[in-house]
Amino acid sequence: MRSYAARLAAVLLVLLVGVCAGASHIARAAAEPYAIGAILSESGPGATLGRPEADSMEMGVDEINKAGGINGHQIQLTILDDQSDATTAVNDFRQLVDKHPVAIFGTPLTPTSLAIVSAAEAAHIPLVSYASSISVVSPVAQHQWIFKVPINDTEVAKSMQEFMKKRNETKVSFIYRNDDYGKTGMAHFEEVGKPLGFEIVSNDAIMPTASDATTQLTHAKAAAPQAVICWTTLPSAATILKAYHELSLTTPLYYSDGAATGVFPKQAGAALDGAYIATMKVNVYTELPANDPQRKLLEHYVPDFEKNYPKDAPASIFGTWGFDGVNFLKAALLKVKGPVTAASLRDAMENTTFVGVSGTFKFSPSQHYGLSEDAVLMSQIQNERFHMAK
Repeated sequence: MRSYAARLAAVLLVLLVGVCAGASHIARAAAEPYAIGAILSESGPGATLGRPEADSMEMGVDEINKAGGINGHQIQLTILDDQSDATTAVNDFRQLVDKHPVAIFGTPLTPTSLAIVSAAEAAHIPLVSYASSISVVSPVAQHQWIFKVPINDTEVAKSMQEFMKKRNETKVSFIYRNDDYGKTGMAHFEEVGKPLGFEIVSNDAIMPTASDATTQLTHAKAAAPQAVICWTTLPSAATILKAYHELSLTTPLYYSDGAATGVFPKQAGAALDGAYIATMKVNVYTELPANDPQRKLLEHYVPDFEKNYPKDAPASIFGTWGFDGVNFLKAALLKVKGPVTAASLRDAMENTTFVGVSGTFKFSPSQHYGLSEDAVLMSQIQNERFHMAK
């Protein structure tokens, strides 16, 4: 468990000393901290997503607190590890509720996020998810207390299809992670792609921690697709790549944003060269135009992240979700009129717009996700680095 309670205790101690010295005005100005919780996968198959999210939430909270907090209130952050497990995520949620937070963040995985949605609705606490699937927040009528930071899988599918359509790659084999992330990803890819002429000629599931993908790639090869799409994360993303080369496939290889971590190219080396990965601006920020609204923000975020958290470097889209989550909180808190409660914060979140490191977020009562398709970029890997695909 990560917590900033000790840091806040030190701040309160300083205030107490001031009171003892007769500075009663300091005591009157002292404000209770805003408590928030986060459920993140710092271990298990989702660790390459959860660790940078936890790191980045700490970074964001640290920056806010060092600047004086929000309207004089410090942020008290407690992070629990769900071990990439749905049952643990539910137990973590219950534990955090006992701390009376104004909001809870997490989790990075679709199955673990879906597992705590009903609990958040019942508890009337805003839950800001870091999962990909639009199912986490849709329909809004049944998800009044749920919001999400990451780009939706539907927007990722649209961006991939726009790129692939220009290359006449509409006949695809689909390998998906065998859980809600992969299943909804394939369903939404098929849904938005059908009017454009996309056809899934073979589909195979793969377990998140699979060590072999020969069967899946054999099926894909036999279907003679124009592209192979892998809707998964590490470590199974790397397992697919291994089988792809063992079977001597040359069909263009695509990955969803679940594989858009800088760890993947570094681990895979030259084997990943030429593959396409749906990503966000963070992975190609040095190639962005100077006037891009995210470039300046990323020039601050990326070096700070890699300096403070070298074990989880390089920076990736998953870290930006965590950082943007904290800044979503900040923007919403600044909109609250009157006392800050879970309910008043929820209402503010529904009407919050802010510019984050991932893109411009626009939330509304009818849309509990903030990013649109234009936040997604198609990248191609060369020499262990992401580059804008051409």
